[in-house]
Amino acid sequence: MNPSTRPAVWRFADRDTVRTADGTTWHRGLRRPRSWAALGSDLPERDDEAVRALLGIDPHAVFAPAGPDAYTALPGHVLDTPQALALLDVRPATGATLYRHSLDRTGAFLGSNPGRRSTPVPGLRPADVRTSLRGTAARHSRARITFDRAHGRLHARYAIGSTLHTHTYALTAP
Repeated sequence: MNPSTRPAVWRFADRDTVRTADGTTWHRGLRRPRSWAALGSDLPERDDEAVRALLGIDPHAVFAPAGPDAYTALPGHVLDTPQALALLDVRPATGATLYRHSLDRTGAFLGSNPGRRSTPVPGLRPADVRTSLRGTAARHSRARITFDRAHGRLHARYAIGSTLHTHTYALTAP
């Protein structure tokens, strides 16, 4: 995809990371809240707009949202009814990228809080996200689904056997 037409992350949250083609990893909230810094580097701190521009010009830059902590509640407003999911409005976002984490017994024993990360699924439309969340709610009656508008994220968490699955949809805009 052409970098100029790649959808941009709608909103960032502290603990998000961006890795650029030159190997520099930028962390949001590393030194100060809402500020990006590169660990072990003398590069000056950046703001959200500078990092958004960096993602737009570097075709090999990779964004990774903060991994959700399996031992704390998901952030945001709870969407606990089919009607709430049907009325979900994510505007002005025009799409999303799905980030999946799974925490099994081994990961928990080894001290992992978010669990193992799977390959992101980019290019989802709002209707795709709504359909996926509805399916998750229908298949897993105890699933917890939240919308964190402040950080532009939707979260879904459910368990299958002894593995905890957490899906984070990072909303995007053109």
